[in-house]
Amino acid sequence: MNAVLISLLFAVAAVQPHAISVEDFLERECNRGVEKDCGKLADLKKQLVKQERIQTRAVLFGERVNGKGPMLDAKTPNLEAVYPDVMHDHIQYESEAGEVLTLDEIRLPSCANHYHNHWVNKKLWWPTDDDRKPDWASIYVFIVDHYYGFCLKS
Repeated sequence: MNAVLISLLFAVAAVQPHAISVEDFLERECNRGVEKDCGKLADLKKQLVKQERIQTRAVLFGERVNGKGPMLDAKTPNLEAVYPDVMHDHIQYESEAGEVLTLDEIRLPSCANHYHNHWVNKKLWWPTDDDRKPDWASIYVFIVDHYYGFCLKS
């Protein structure tokens, strides 16, 4: 009995789980002829390209404002002030890439205020780098996510 149990444990330990991405799964299903998964795969690939553009633009934005971003004091970023800059930068860059996007200028100040209050006043922290300075690239991504994920939906 012990030999069987030990053999079973070795067999389970020897079998490594195989991770598969959503993209790999959808591609496999599409190749098998599942039409709905072909559409999902096309949408996913489009979103991945868009996400890569946002990441690239965030890094460029972070490099541009690093050390010069709007601050409330020596440590606290003024997220309300940088919010419109980020969104204008994002809209311009996405438009250059062929996306048709508009910015709700009327809602933008309240979105900026909500975002700032959420991070600075409620959470009492914000994305920082290793030196505890604002991580403007991460802030850029969070702002874009906030605008589309919360602001326009509320």
